[in-house]
Amino acid sequence: MSCLQCGAETPENEWSCVPCRVNLYWTHQHDAELARIREQQGLDARANTPPFLVNSHQREMGDRARRGRPVESKVRSIARRIMRGESTEQP
Repeated sequence: MSCLQCGAETPENEWSCVPCRVNLYWTHQHDAELARIREQQGLDARANTPPFLVNSHQREMGDRARRGRPVESKVRSIARRIMRGESTEQP
C-alpha cells in the first residue's frame, strides 16, 4: 500500500506508514481535504510527521508485541479492506 503522505510503500500488515508513521486509513479518508487546507494556509500539500509521534507509535507497537498482543485488530482489518475498495459486509 502506498502512503498518501510520503509516498512510501508500506507492507500490508502495517497500520501506519513505516517511514512517516501516519495512520494510513485516516490519511486515505481525509487526504484531499487536508491537502487543500494546507495549501490555503501557504503550507506544503504534504505534511511532515512530528518525531514525537514516530517515537510514541514505535513504543506502543513494541509494548504490544512484548505482551504478545496482536497488532492487527478487527478494526484495522476492516479499514484495510475499505482502502483497497473491498466489501466489508459479513456473509
